[in-house]
Amino acid sequence: MVDEQPLSQGLQKDFFKSRFDAEAAMAGMYGEFQATMIKGDGSQSENRITWWGEARSDNFERRVTYAQAAQNEIDFNGLSANNTFSDWSFLYSTIGRANLMIKRLPEIKLYALAGTPNELPLATETSYIAQCYAMRALCYFWIARIWGDAPIRTEPYQSLKDNPEQARDPQEKVLDQAIADLQKAYDMMAKNVNSPVWTIGEAAICATMADIYMWRKDYPNATIWFKNLFKAKGPTGKVYNLAGSVTTGTGGVAADLQTGPTWNAQFASPTSSVESIFNIHWDYISNGCACMSGISLTTNNSVTRMAEGIWSTWRTNVTDFRIKQTFNTVGTATAVRDAPIWKFYPGTFVPPTTVPLTNYNFTAAIPAVTTSTNVYIPVYRLSDMYLLYAEALNQLGDQTNSLKYVNLIRVRANLAPLLAVNFPDKRTLETAILQERQYELYGEGKRWFDLVRTDRVIEVMEPIVRARQTLAGSSVTGWGTDKRKYYWPINRSVLNSNRLLTQNEPYNN
Repeated sequence: MVDEQPLSQGLQKDFFKSRFDAEAAMAGMYGEFQATMIKGDGSQSENRITWWGEARSDNFERRVTYAQAAQNEIDFNGLSANNTFSDWSFLYSTIGRANLMIKRLPEIKLYALAGTPNELPLATETSYIAQCYAMRALCYFWIARIWGDAPIRTEPYQSLKDNPEQARDPQEKVLDQAIADLQKAYDMMAKNVNSPVWTIGEAAICATMADIYMWRKDYPNATIWFKNLFKAKGPTGKVYNLAGSVTTGTGGVAADLQTGPTWNAQFASPTSSVESIFNIHWDYISNGCACMSGISLTTNNSVTRMAEGIWSTWRTNVTDFRIKQTFNTVGTATAVRDAPIWKFYPGTFVPPTTVPLTNYNFTAAIPAVTTSTNVYIPVYRLSDMYLLYAEALNQLGDQTNSLKYVNLIRVRANLAPLLAVNFPDKRTLETAILQERQYELYGEGKRWFDLVRTDRVIEVMEPIVRARQTLAGSSVTGWGTDKRKYYWPINRSVLNSNRLLTQNEPYNN
């Protein structure tokens, strides 16, 4: 009988009336994605880009002193439906925002007159909707890789009468939806323009599409999208690799990439790097401290640390420019491995002239990282895509050009190029490419997906998990042989909120 409207809260029916509403809604969508990947529900050490993309791999391990149940489960491959990071709600929240804008942004022209400050120009509306399609696709790609089958929602919730319960769609259908969304976004997006590195532009759309096709092992289609990326224009105005945009395997020069001694600058200042594609912007004034477990210098008592294997093998390389620009190479093994990496912070680097390596130093402008230091985590950058392209070329039987692209990254890092004589087959070269990706992309949320995509999880993680179990004095079962465990369980709270969902096997036992 009573329909009292809230006095202190805006109503959806009163929104999407001006360009200011559109700008606020776009900021909300990107903000939700940022919070999901960097800080979860707002508490410390819930950087899901790391937990989903890397924590289950050989890059990180639990720091025993501060380990919690969720980290212990990840370390020993004993995931449960109660694990903090098994909740996909954050990604669906971003999808919901994208769905709402796809539907409602075109309505603004009904209220905002042309030529007034409230007008949302058609070109801007088109760009915003394209970004919404691309963001929805990106979130569904993450969901498909982490959980497999998942409900596909392409309409926003606008009424309490809308049914919130929906069964899971097959993983392949989820990926089909992502591809369809990205194609729509690409068709709508203006081409060959300087796209801000903080938003999903032409290049980011192409990179995501190539990544999805690589996940599907569809190398010819992946190659099409690598070449579409190469002809796009980056935030600095440079075309990424115009010479390589027509003929497969051509193009690619050192000038496409950040230089070796300034490799770190692409993370600290992505707007000025020629290889930036899409970064997450985290501003401490708006968002608070980017206190990310394992990869933030401002995190107290991090619950994760650099895994012993990568620390001991990579640290001994005295020529690789990236090592000192990624983590502290000075000090005891325990102290260095426990300390978060400094890859994403401003600093200066002087190539070593003596052994052992001299230390990396922060710039005078930022003598110490504090909770007021902004962090810009890359989602995609050109080095990532060049190495993925090398992987595709290898699978297509083009070893010569595969080596060319992986060697662009190695030579930039001050390492000797790989030689064809050392790689008698596709698998051995793929192993070398994956190793290069592990070093180049450490801390960027890529390693776990690389292992799953190439079906290397059991090979790599079985001895590592066995060693962890032995050290902990627990039953030694290893990672196991059940490939269904490549996927996460669905969180208990998600299952309870949607009765049509079924749990991933074998977690339903």
